[in-house]
Amino acid sequence: MGFFTKQNEDLSEQWRKKYLNLFDEQNRVEHTHQEKEKLLRQFIIQLSIITEGRDKHLDPILIRLRNHIKDEFDLATLKMELKTFNESVKNMPVAKKNLKADLLFDFLVKQYKDSAQQTALRDLQKLVNSEETMIEQVSDLFIEILKIVEPTEDQKSSDSEEVVEPVVHVDINVVSQQLLQYFGALAIPAVFEQPAELLKEALLNPNHSTMLFEEILNDLVKLLLRIKEYGEAEQQDIDQFLLHIANQLSELNVIVTETNAAANSSVKSRNKLDQSVFTQIRELQVQAIKVTSLDTLKENVNQCFKTIAAEIKAHHQQDQEQQQKFQDHMAELVNKMISLEVESENLKAELKVIHTQATHDTLTGLPNRNAYNQRLKDEIARYKRYDTPLTMAIWDIDHFKNINDTFGHKAGDKVLALTANQLQESTRDTDFISRFGGEEFVMLLPNTDITLALKLAEDLRELITTTGFNANGKAVPVTISCGLTEFVDDDTEDSFFERADKALYEAKNTGRNRCCII
Repeated sequence: MGFFTKQNEDLSEQWRKKYLNLFDEQNRVEHTHQEKEKLLRQFIIQLSIITEGRDKHLDPILIRLRNHIKDEFDLATLKMELKTFNESVKNMPVAKKNLKADLLFDFLVKQYKDSAQQTALRDLQKLVNSEETMIEQVSDLFIEILKIVEPTEDQKSSDSEEVVEPVVHVDINVVSQQLLQYFGALAIPAVFEQPAELLKEALLNPNHSTMLFEEILNDLVKLLLRIKEYGEAEQQDIDQFLLHIANQLSELNVIVTETNAAANSSVKSRNKLDQSVFTQIRELQVQAIKVTSLDTLKENVNQCFKTIAAEIKAHHQQDQEQQQKFQDHMAELVNKMISLEVESENLKAELKVIHTQATHDTLTGLPNRNAYNQRLKDEIARYKRYDTPLTMAIWDIDHFKNINDTFGHKAGDKVLALTANQLQESTRDTDFISRFGGEEFVMLLPNTDITLALKLAEDLRELITTTGFNANGKAVPVTISCGLTEFVDDDTEDSFFERADKALYEAKNTGRNRCCII
């Protein structure tokens, strides 16, 4: 009867709802697939109608293809028809009066800047347009083009003396911004914070740094390698510690096993003694009934008592030894447990520090991009399970580079920390705010539609605008822009973020210090 409880009824109802939701989702997917298939058939039919009459060789194939897919179609037959169509197109003769390759050649000339290639392409164009051309098939035309734009190894070697390597111009500001975003997502151990901050400062303004950009990149690579080696060393330490814990647990298991064995042996010995005493007393009772002489009975009783006393003494001595052994094992077990508990607490504290460094930004204390990625997965799963609204807000401090250039990087760090504190203190417990990188923050607002989210964002934006930030006794004006979007059924993690980022871009381009929604 315990199975038919309220809890099991609720569990059954949950599974029933889950099944119905999955069934509805499957129906929606199937319906979408049917709609896409229908649209694809309509597109092929319309395309065949448009191209009909352009070539007498293709017309019969197009008509058969169109008739075949009007309602339903057999996949094998469709593949065969498409193969026939493909072969016909490949071997279709080039009609000079219909050949319009000028646009193709104009594109190729703009695409390939080499003067020799451009001259060869123009010569080929003249040949195609001439009456005496020997190019009668489309495949031949593209083979000739391929010979020009992709020369053979022999052609490359013969022209190697004339080849001039193109000069590649790299925008170091763009590269620096990308590297700064990478730094924002990277969990940097405390021992490397100082060199990392120096590299960040160099990347913030690479054109005015005392170091060459190549030197900055070299130092960055060296730092990343050191961080990697440090992480591997820490991992080895953790593996060794876990092995030590495993050995400790194995020793505990041995002690417990020996203690149980000693206890079982003591119980068996006591049972054996009880059985022996009972047997001897029973025999003494039988002898008492059969005996005819009082002296004989007295002798038998004395002999029985001596035997029982000897057995009790031997059992008592053995029991004392077992008891001492048991106490020693228990004392060793307690000491091992205390040692293991201390080591476990130390490991827990170390893992907590490592986890915090891996998932939190060192400057602002906010969760970093790694934590954001995991939280986003959780919130999307919750959205799909409970069908509750989910909104994303991306924040970006306006003119942050100017703040660094005017007031210094320490002032910029202070603005980041204070802004992060304002965003965190002004959000609800259920909301999630992380530093995404640089001066950009991402906020997830579960169970919040776009209308309510916009109101919350506007309140936050006004609060930050009116908050005083000071550096070296000077007021630092700070405004912030925000882009918001609400999650929809067809969204992915990337499309959700990209739409919010697009809204932020709109807020930046329309004057900053505002919130925009898409």
